[in-house]
Amino acid sequence: MPQLKNIFQVLIWLTLIASHFALADQVLLKNGDVITGEIIKKETEKLVFKTSYAGEINIQWSEIQNLTSDEPQQIVLSDGSIVKGKIESMEAGEGKIVGEKDERDFDLNETRYINPSVDLAGLGTRWSGHINAGGTITQGNSDTQSIRFDGETIARKQFSRYTFGGVFNHAEDRGSNTQFNSRAYGKYDYFFSPRWYGYLNQSLENDRFRDLRLRSVSGAGSGYQIFETPNINLALEGGLNYITEDYYQADPESYPALRWAIKYDQLLFKNDVRFFHEHEVLLGLQQTSQTLFSSKTGLRFPLLFGFNATTQLNFNWDSQPSPGRTKEDSTLLFTVGYGW
Repeated sequence: MPQLKNIFQVLIWLTLIASHFALADQVLLKNGDVITGEIIKKETEKLVFKTSYAGEINIQWSEIQNLTSDEPQQIVLSDGSIVKGKIESMEAGEGKIVGEKDERDFDLNETRYINPSVDLAGLGTRWSGHINAGGTITQGNSDTQSIRFDGETIARKQFSRYTFGGVFNHAEDRGSNTQFNSRAYGKYDYFFSPRWYGYLNQSLENDRFRDLRLRSVSGAGSGYQIFETPNINLALEGGLNYITEDYYQADPESYPALRWAIKYDQLLFKNDVRFFHEHEVLLGLQQTSQTLFSSKTGLRFPLLFGFNATTQLNFNWDSQPSPGRTKEDSTLLFTVGYGW
């Protein structure tokens, strides 16, 4: 009897294991390998697939011969149509989408996305962004106060992207201002293809200690989105801007300029820390020595419930500053914020 009981338990376990694998999604590679697990998404040229032994892995889409799913998947085809259903394999490179009401054959080469975000599917807007704050107060031998706010939000749709942001800094030493500057900016991108886009940009900047009452920068150009995923983003931009500068003491100036910009961020250290770097170069067309450069580089560390800590280095360079001012300004920041 004990032996029968052990045999019965083994049969139960074998049945459970078999049912587990039978119900799992499967990917058949062109080299004959079969990977079992769960289809997560396809938003690039790689399929994100979750396994029980290696977690989430990225499989090159061009190396997949067939795939099947136990649960319905949302699929966006190359013609823009959206279908939802289970995936059944057919001949090499072909499949069938089985929905509640109908079926549809498709070619794997026609599959643009699987379970994409709402913006890629054209079904809504994906919001992302962050807001940070920092400050110090000292009393006694020193009597200083400083405060800083910065934030940015991005609304991404299928063919467009809106970016809005701003920065505010204020510092005092024994009641006297030692820092007072602010900047607001906005940009609209329209995507002609998944990578290429045109943009309109506008920024307004004030800095009392650089003698800058108001600098307005507006223009247009084009950009190329090399990467746009939750783990890595990289975009290159170039265009033509018009700059208007009003000073507290110096004479006002207005001139056209070429613009070059990079925006890059990537998750590091097992996707726990985000590195980011942005810079913008404005090169005057009337005088090539009239150049503005600004950058910010840093690391953002996760805390709890969406909160994070950021360490960041900002650098600004003006080839022709107002009389009595230096060309470069740099600031090392430590802030706490919230991201979404």
